[in-house]
Amino acid sequence: QDATYGLKLRDGAQGVPAVEREIIRALPKGTTYNFHVTSVVEGQVDRTVKPEAIALGAFGAIAMLAALLIAMQVIGRQLQAGSDDLEVLRALGASRTVVMADGLLGVLGSVLLGSLLAVGVAIGLSPLSPIGPVRPVDPSAGTAIDSSVLGFGLPAVAGVRFAVEPGRGRTAVPVRSALFGTVLAMVIVVATLTFGSGLNTLVSHPALYGWNWNYALASSYIVPPQARSLLADDRFVAAWSGVSFANAQIDGQIVPILLASPNAKVTPPVLSGHSLEANNQIVLGAATLAQLHKSVGDTVIASYGTPKDAPVYVPPTPLLIVGTATLPAIGATQTRHTSMGTGAIVSVDIEPPAFKEFIHSPDPTLNGPNMIFVRLRAGAPPAEALATLHRIADVANKAFAAVPNSAAAGASVEVLPVQYPAEIENYRTIGSTPVLLASGLAIGAVVALGLTLTASVRRRRRDLALLKALGFSERQLAACVAWQSTVAVAVGVIVGTPLGIALGRWLWALFAHEIFAVPSATVPTLALVYVGLGALVLANVVAALPGRYAARTPTALVLRAE
Repeated sequence: QDATYGLKLRDGAQGVPAVEREIIRALPKGTTYNFHVTSVVEGQVDRTVKPEAIALGAFGAIAMLAALLIAMQVIGRQLQAGSDDLEVLRALGASRTVVMADGLLGVLGSVLLGSLLAVGVAIGLSPLSPIGPVRPVDPSAGTAIDSSVLGFGLPAVAGVRFAVEPGRGRTAVPVRSALFGTVLAMVIVVATLTFGSGLNTLVSHPALYGWNWNYALASSYIVPPQARSLLADDRFVAAWSGVSFANAQIDGQIVPILLASPNAKVTPPVLSGHSLEANNQIVLGAATLAQLHKSVGDTVIASYGTPKDAPVYVPPTPLLIVGTATLPAIGATQTRHTSMGTGAIVSVDIEPPAFKEFIHSPDPTLNGPNMIFVRLRAGAPPAEALATLHRIADVANKAFAAVPNSAAAGASVEVLPVQYPAEIENYRTIGSTPVLLASGLAIGAVVALGLTLTASVRRRRRDLALLKALGFSERQLAACVAWQSTVAVAVGVIVGTPLGIALGRWLWALFAHEIFAVPSATVPTLALVYVGLGALVLANVVAALPGRYAARTPTALVLRAE
């Protein structure tokens, strides 16, 4: 008779492995059991939001860096503009402390007001968070204040004054600062696009998150031999391999495993080392490897049950860790199952003969793996290949129906498409959020370029007035500003694009490592070409207003002041 018991441990999740071992030893001989650990469920829930959290954190880090560097440029220009006045104060006898206080007063006031405004905006926008699938179940919807996050921004720019070297003279122009700003803008946009391209590639390529095949024949019981015979003759099938699901004790911890044949033709993608090649080997998920405090090349002890459970018992068996893999999100219902970084692949031949004899039915129709991974041939027509697999599943179901005494009642085989892990399923629901974030960063970069050009025109009023006095027309003065903007952006494109690609690929590698996906970074070449050309066009659009201002420079007034 089935029974369910709930336990609450004093030590929390730390005591789970020891309690499970005690329960296994206490169970009567021949008892079948399943452990449903709430901490595992909590971990799965955490993994569902982890990709979104990491992605938003990456975008936030890029935005914070951009805002900080732009603020440094603005403050630097402000200090440059007042450098002559500070020299006058020194000449009149003001002490170094007074001069420093005069220079910092306006800067610190701006920092304080800007920080307070940013905090107010952040608090005001907090009811819009969280985004994605977490929002409907958020227990604390409404305005939220995180003092640790909001307080970080206030002292972050306190040392800016000491990191910025003022120029000399009231006509000094921060050319290097302007070029650095355009390079930074391109790095931000390119890094965002590269990172976003990696995310889109991850979702569209199932092999990167463990589904290293096209379809799977899955059964609530087993996949009968009739289906396997038909797969061997199917002209659309390139290769197939069967696996069974189980939970085993590995170094005392209960781990979901896939029982597979060594040198199987279709296996999950390997992250390090190599796939299963012998009965004494094991391939682990990266998260499970870390939990066991092991490395590739170490040995673990695998077992199932206790001696009193014979013949349903696998004695402690040493296995060599030969690699890590990104595992698919598959397994039996209401029990632990593999998923990306969690689980292991073990040889099906680890089971002793007595174990196999006990669990296998005398009727061959009732023997087989729980699931078969099917990889189609390159160029196989998708609709026809899928229809063939459905016919194979129908044949398998008819074989179940023909088993005497209804021994296979309720058993069935179905064709499974890609099964998305929680991490990937959650990212698919984010939708256009990364695009909106990237657009926001691009808009910020354009605004920064406009501010830089405006400040540069204001600082070059004397030069522009001289050009106008020498005969330059208003159109020619506007063209000067346009050329200045174009050259600055061209430098930004040439220097910032490779730096942005490198930054985006690095962020993507960190992201893939965190969710245990295959770190296959991509570069959106066509999109980057459009960005480069668009940046040059925007440079001239943004230069229109400063160019008009330059064209209207009052020559006589400016030169008379000189």
